[in-house]
Amino acid sequence: MRIDLSCDEANSTHTLREYATGRIRTAIGRFRDHIQWARVKVANVRDPSGSQKRCVVQLRLRNLPDVVFAITQLEARAAVDEAANRLARVLAQRVRRNRPARHQSLSALPV
Repeated sequence: MRIDLSCDEANSTHTLREYATGRIRTAIGRFRDHIQWARVKVANVRDPSGSQKRCVVQLRLRNLPDVVFAITQLEARAAVDEAANRLARVLAQRVRRNRPARHQSLSALPV
């Protein structure tokens, strides 16, 4: 599995790149076998209240729907943190829903 990270010129510091890569790798963690690739982009966003940072995450999963979402915060690290937390939750839900049931219900057993 590969992680492609891109930052716009204003956010392209070595420290932020290492931080974002580490946080996303940790969030993916135990789900890496379900992921073909991941793309993460950190960019400035202009809105009426000023400049904010957006972290866009896109995952291509094996045998599951893709995951795509964006988080906007005032600081780049805060956007990356929230995106990593959401990514871990979404992956857990998708994998859990796709897992076959292990136990039969008692009502389905012959009497």
